[in-house]
Amino acid sequence: MPTTKIQALRKARVPAVPCAARAGLAAGNPMVRPRVVRALVASGLAAGVIAVVLGMTARDAVATLSRPSIQSVAFSGKGGSGQSSPTITITGSHFGSAPTGTSDNSTACGPYTANGDVYGSKVYFTDDGNFEAGYGSSTSADCVGIVIVSWSTTQVVLQFGNAYGSFAHWYLSNGDGFALSLKTALWGGQVSGLS
Repeated sequence: MPTTKIQALRKARVPAVPCAARAGLAAGNPMVRPRVVRALVASGLAAGVIAVVLGMTARDAVATLSRPSIQSVAFSGKGGSGQSSPTITITGSHFGSAPTGTSDNSTACGPYTANGDVYGSKVYFTDDGNFEAGYGSSTSADCVGIVIVSWSTTQVVLQFGNAYGSFAHWYLSNGDGFALSLKTALWGGQVSGLS
């Protein structure tokens, strides 16, 4: 019989956290990896706690949760410098309701109008070390915000705020590696489909 919570969690057989490379994320991107790993650890730990409380294995607890899942990500619009924000369409399941964001009009990079919002770790996007969008904490926020165009339980459509394209390589091009997080769902790959 476990005598501590830690021992109980160990006995719950919490599944191993997959490495970021297996999650399809851009290898070697120091901006993404800590957040991605924290999200994966948090989801595994939550399953372990549920398993202990309900008296089941962590694997069974994970299967019973309705966690967000991404099946595809599509890009449309124009790519490259000097273009307005492309549209990102994310298709999947269990997205639930849209998270509440915080205005990203006043950033460490300067003031912007219509720059979208930051969503903590609930919605964020990284373009292969070129820029991040949508992530915010109590002490800092990405310079590029995210605009949620639409949100349903099976499809989310996003664009970037007005800081997109305003500095260096803060824009998407076909072939760029990317990673995105939507609540606890993660997806990565290469940008394609831009004209």
